[in-house]
Order: sequence, then structure tokens, then C-alpha cells
Amino acid sequence: MRHVASIKPMSFQPPHDYNLIQLLGDNAHTSIWLAEQISVQRRVVLEQWRDLADPAREDFIASVRVKASIDHPIIASVYEAIYDTSHCLFTREWLPGESLASMIARGKQLQPAHLANFLRRIAEAHLYLEDRQIATAPLTLSHIYLNDHSVLRISNLGMTGARDPSTSTRDMENVAKSLLPLMEQGAAGYTRVQTLLHWMSGGDPDNRMRWKDVRHYADQIEQQLATPVSPMLTSTQPAVVATRRKLPLKALFVASVTVFLGLIAAIFAKKSFQATPKAPPLTGPIMIPEGQYPGPDGNPIKIRKFWLASHEVTIGEYHEFLESLKVLDEEQRKIYDHDAQPPSKTSHQPEDWDAIIQAVEQQRTWNNLLLSRTCPVFGIDWWDAHAYCEWKRGRLPTQEEWYAALRWKTDDLSSLKASGWSDVAQQDQNGAGFFGMAGGVSEWMRKTANNPTNPLGARQWVIMGGSFANPSQGALTREWNPDRNVRRADLGFRIAYDHLPE
Repeated sequence: MRHVASIKPMSFQPPHDYNLIQLLGDNAHTSIWLAEQISVQRRVVLEQWRDLADPAREDFIASVRVKASIDHPIIASVYEAIYDTSHCLFTREWLPGESLASMIARGKQLQPAHLANFLRRIAEAHLYLEDRQIATAPLTLSHIYLNDHSVLRISNLGMTGARDPSTSTRDMENVAKSLLPLMEQGAAGYTRVQTLLHWMSGGDPDNRMRWKDVRHYADQIEQQLATPVSPMLTSTQPAVVATRRKLPLKALFVASVTVFLGLIAAIFAKKSFQATPKAPPLTGPIMIPEGQYPGPDGNPIKIRKFWLASHEVTIGEYHEFLESLKVLDEEQRKIYDHDAQPPSKTSHQPEDWDAIIQAVEQQRTWNNLLLSRTCPVFGIDWWDAHAYCEWKRGRLPTQEEWYAALRWKTDDLSSLKASGWSDVAQQDQNGAGFFGMAGGVSEWMRKTANNPTNPLGARQWVIMGGSFANPSQGALTREWNPDRNVRRADLGFRIAYDHLPE
């Protein structure tokens, strides 16, 4: 576990909502504490600027603003900043678990499939930072944490100033040169991950890597190792570090990918939807350009460029996800789970799922709903939706993003009539091409928010859009729910992307 400094006399008096637990360390101008935020009963990291008379505190607050602007699922969030005559501080997430550096120090080793997942997720975080040109302090394995469910998180290293063009190369080499001791030698995929780390470290001038490349090849390795295929390279074969450019970059992966795709095709040819006619392909994600959009609460909001699925996740798509989990061992399945998922939740299968799939295959009704593989999936709780999005290399949208997509190229929302129960491509469609925002099923959002009718109330989980069971307000329907475990016959989700998967 991570090292925590010894307690020393606490002359610093935090704001009334915080209790100091432990001093984590001191920097030149700040002290960093483990604290409890009393009102919400959560642990946080509290960093205080010690000398309130020092004008350099303005630089400290400026760096806090940069950290607070970072909104990525694996990068630690800033919760609150207080800057007045009594305090200059901010609080951020306390990342649960153990750092990768600590794991290496105590001799812990992990499967190559896990490291491929970590590299993909680290790459996605860096692509987010690159796109926004956010400057960051150097990343080391001490800043990367893994919890008991194998969920990876990264410390928030945002800082003021222009992003140095060498930042990405610096962080990539730091990670690559340090990570190899964490991987179990001889395990399936070892040579593939070792090769990728070698390229990331700059060891082969002919294979200079960008984070986009790391994400692409880590994704391929992860998919290969999630399926019981023959390894592309064995531990008895020479590593690519010794062969230099003898094998082209793509050749290392193409054979395993071919086998992987063939195996997946065979699995689904045998197991799913044999009796259903082949549906026409659905339209893909739609890009929402960066800009200012109307917000769901009436205020204008600034939105970064992102992609949103044109339709709600279908029964067929979700069935593919559940089938893919069946070939993974118990630990590998946890890779897609949220770090706060309750231990009691051990499956992402909706209730009565076998009967639902049987109804799809036999083209008949279930609970008075005529089902097909292109109908929206339902009976999904927030944890299920999150895990699916992780599996698809995406995420849930925020309510602001969802509403921006609703309003994009759509001036008159009254013209958007809620559709009933149907295939996703037959639902109501707005001007930008998004289906089912007024009808179909209602949709989980990524974050909590305050209900504007009760601004002093607790933040709750947001559900957007009307449904076949609740069409009255159409696309303007919005719900707040304190429980992420809710499952309903008219509740599903759609997926958002910061970068389209390759």
C-alpha cells in the first residue's frame, strides 16, 4: 500500500467541512493531507498553501484551475477550491488502491492482458490532454494507481503554462522504461507487450510511437488476449527488441487479429440470433464539433469536440458484450467495472436475459414488447452501462453533451415526436441524425447533477430523454435518481467517445 507520512501536530485548521486524518507530505510551499469531507463522508486529498501572504499563491490557484478543467474518467478530479482570507487550498480525489511503483517494489506481477489494458487507458488519457493542450508535470508509475477491482486511475498532474511538445514523449518513455518488471514473464502475450514497451521507450528509431499508436496496438493486444487464441510469439522465440526492423509494425499483430476475428465470428455464428434475419447496418457515431450550445438548464455551455452514438445501444450489441465476458477469467472481467461498483454486483446480465434473447431468436414478444436484436437494450443499471462503454473504448455522455447533441441542427424540439417501442433506426430522429432522444428508452448519463428545482439538494444521477413508457415530455424529459442500481424496462443508454475507436 502507499506510504503515508507520520502524524505531526496539526497547527493548520481546515474549513469546517473537513477533518484532517494524516499528513501525506510537504512541498516547498504546500502541505498535502489525507482528509475526510464530513458532509459527503468521503476521503479526499487536501493541499494547502501555507503562507497566505506569499503572492505566489496566485500561481497555485491558477494551477488548481487547470487541474479542475480536466474531466477524464481515469484522471483524478478536483472537488473544491477555497481561496479567501483564511484559507488557500483545494481538494481532489483520494485514489484508492496501490501505485504501480509500489507494486513493482514489492515484487508484484500482473498478466500481460492487464498491462495492455493499462497502456490503452493511459494512452486515452494522454490523447485527451494532447487535444486540449494541457501542460502536465512528469508522469511516473507513482502517479498510477490500481484498486482491488483492477481499475486504473491517474493522479491529476495539470499545471499552468503552454504544453511542451516533448511532454507526450517524456511520459511515454517514463512509463515504458519502468513498467516491464510488473509483467509476469512467460505468460501469454508477454512478448507482444514487451515489444510495444520497447517501441514506446524509443528503443527502435524505425518505430517511433505516438499515444495514438500506443492506444491502437494495446487495444489489439488486449482483444487478442481476451480470447483463447494461439499466441503470436512464444516465450522461446527471440524478442523483437533483438530483431529491430525485421518484422514490420503491423505484421506483429495481423495474424492474431485474423484468428481473433475468425473465432469471434464462429462464436456468434453458433450462439446468437440464428433465427433472426440480418438487419441493415446501423449508422455510426456522429461528431459534435467544439462550440457553445444551449444547456439543459437554460444557460449556454462550452462543449469540447466529441462523438455520440446515433442510436441507443441495442440488444444485439449488448449481447455481444456479455458473450465476450464469458471467455474471460474472473479477474479479467473486472477490468471493465467502475472502481466504486459494489462487491455484491458480480454480473452485468439484465434480469430475465435468457428469456429476452430467446424472444429475439424466435421473433416474438416479451412482456408485450416485440423484440429484435436492433431494439434498444433495457433493464440496464448505471454499472452495466459503464462497463459496456469501457469494453467499447468509450464512455457515457454527460447531460450537457447529450443535450448539445439533441439541439445540434435542431431548432424546433416540438417537432421531435416521441417514438414508441421499435428498432433503434425507426425511432424519432433529430436534425443531426440522432435517433430515439424523445422516445425509445430513457438513457443513463455519466455524472451526478443538482436538480434545478431543488438547488440545495444532493447531487443525483441523471437520466435523459423520454421513453416508450414515458413519452409526455419527449426529449426534454430529465430525471434525477440517487441510486445507480436502478433497472427499468424503459431505461438504457448510448455511448460517447473522446476519440473514435480504430
